[in-house]
Amino acid sequence: VLLGKNYSAEQMDQMWKTILINQFHDILPGSSIKEVYEVTKQEYDALAKQGKAMEQDYLHQLTSASDELTLFNTVGFERNSIVSLPEYKSSALKDADGNYYPVQKTEDGAVASVSKLPSKGYRVFQWADQEAASPFAIDGWNIETPFYKISMDEGGCIVSLYDKQNEREVIREGERANVLQIFEDKPLDNEAWDIDIFYQQKMREVTELTKIEVTECGNLRAVLHMEWKFDASVIKQDMIFYANDRRIDFETWVDYYEVKQLLKVAFPVDIRATYATYDVQYGNVKRPNHWNTSWDQARFETVAHKWVDLSEHNYGVSLLNNCKYGHDIKGNVIRLTLIKTATNPDYLQDLGVHEFTYSLLPHNGDFVVGDTVKEAYALNQPLTVMGGKATLQGSFIELDNPYVELDAVKRSEDKEYLVVRFHEYTGSKRKV
Repeated sequence: VLLGKNYSAEQMDQMWKTILINQFHDILPGSSIKEVYEVTKQEYDALAKQGKAMEQDYLHQLTSASDELTLFNTVGFERNSIVSLPEYKSSALKDADGNYYPVQKTEDGAVASVSKLPSKGYRVFQWADQEAASPFAIDGWNIETPFYKISMDEGGCIVSLYDKQNEREVIREGERANVLQIFEDKPLDNEAWDIDIFYQQKMREVTELTKIEVTECGNLRAVLHMEWKFDASVIKQDMIFYANDRRIDFETWVDYYEVKQLLKVAFPVDIRATYATYDVQYGNVKRPNHWNTSWDQARFETVAHKWVDLSEHNYGVSLLNNCKYGHDIKGNVIRLTLIKTATNPDYLQDLGVHEFTYSLLPHNGDFVVGDTVKEAYALNQPLTVMGGKATLQGSFIELDNPYVELDAVKRSEDKEYLVVRFHEYTGSKRKV
């Protein structure tokens, strides 16, 4: 029993073991045969349904029926965040203290901007009215937000991203950002495992922009929808700018049929640094962004989890993602690997539909000052919405040091205690 509610430890243990099987070293990187993925897809679909049913059951136990909304924050720090709502009822939300939070209607519901959601906790909001004007200005290929002035070219790439607050250009002069690049990917051996360094010798850009339109321009966000065609493939993308967040999201849908072709996206940023920082489990690692030694050259493709960052002392740029792990950062160019399509041992590897989001985060200072870790969590673990009123409000567990990251909370195997896992992510000694 947790907070007086049911805690399905046995069911979660079985689900966890199924996930572990599917994290096996050939299944995980995409180097198993086709039949394996037919099974793992069924198992993951079943796990997703189980997990959602458990979550909904637990949230129902915590809430009572009403016209209010309860927002749940599942991460271990207080959040100010944009949240997607299933429906639009009015122009604002109001909390118990009488504070108003703006709401914007979208095509499939609404988004709201809320603040002070407690660590591992929840707050209740009522629908209310409070009109607000749009802070965005869009004129042809030029977009202005509260944070940036953006110029696009006719291929859908960013040619200028001017940071108004810091009075500096984010993109290297003469370069273009959010460039979709396709490389011939024919490694000498183990084609589903390996990327060989000579892949960079044959590159084509996705330039055939077939559609561009502004689909939203409200008080909280502006959305620029773009579509490209490349041979047999189609790429659709929503570039999302926020009124209250420096992050720029690229929500992407790809129907991909390019065999042995590696899809990447490139951001040449105006940052001068000799190393980049990569998110890994329980911390981060700094690696050179040059090829001065043979060891450096061998690390031309490097793993990271939720983010990578390239920073000077007082300014930097992070590239976040919600499901991609391959990166290459050389000099000032940050690239993220999006799709790899080998033919052996799975002759249909990764052909078809993909959905993913990556995000650009220009920021003050380094990744610590710039809140890269928190923004990456906001992208990967959005707030959970439940209709009704929570019977309790507040935080289940919180840490008093903002640089200590809460990784996991679970019941101990002997059912007597709570196990809490956390780590310090800046590389410093701290009290918590």
